[in-house]
Amino acid sequence: MESIEFEGQRIEYSLIRKNVKNINLRIKRDGSVVVSASPAVPKEVINEFVADNGGRILSAVEKCKAQNAVLTLEEGSVVRLLGKPYKLVLEENSANSYFIGEDSITLFVRDMDDFGMRQKIYNLLIKNTADIVFPRLMEECFPPFKNICKSVPELRIKDLKSQWGNCYHKRNLITLNLRLAVYDINVIKSVVYHEYCHFVYQNHSKDFYNLLSKVCPNWKACDRILKNKK
Repeated sequence: MESIEFEGQRIEYSLIRKNVKNINLRIKRDGSVVVSASPAVPKEVINEFVADNGGRILSAVEKCKAQNAVLTLEEGSVVRLLGKPYKLVLEENSANSYFIGEDSITLFVRDMDDFGMRQKIYNLLIKNTADIVFPRLMEECFPPFKNICKSVPELRIKDLKSQWGNCYHKRNLITLNLRLAVYDINVIKSVVYHEYCHFVYQNHSKDFYNLLSKVCPNWKACDRILKNKK
């Protein structure tokens, strides 16, 4: 197992030497990091490549850990929705469904021992929340960009594996990770603003971050939360 230090955190990765043209990075569903590279590529170059992708790696690893933790969905465990913690309640019922209370979320399941069904119901809760909330936030974040975008961009909501969002400015399209629905509204808006800023700058230059800081002054704090470094 190889490792590097990145912004005070250790990133561990498995290095596979094989005949490939480029250095390749893969983050598995369990959160482990795998890098493949030609035997001719020096270790220093590989470590530099991992460091250059450090932020993306840490973000993806934390998402994998969070998703894996949710898989248990045990009675009494804590789940979050729009940043608020809820106590999870399991109740046997003839129909699979859910109910959001003031301080608890109840999953109604036909079979109390069916962990897969718990996950499906929880995923439905997250998706339904994203479908309701994300379009509204797209509208709220749009005004600073009304002279750049022809209209509020088309929104797609997907279970992205290694990104919180992405945009295709030429198609006036933004895609958001449905897993953002577990975070506070301000954190979700920081991602929306981030993607909107890419309609102006298709990079992560100093100008890009200056614009992001102007429209979303708290983006750094939100970014730390997304990277689990709050």
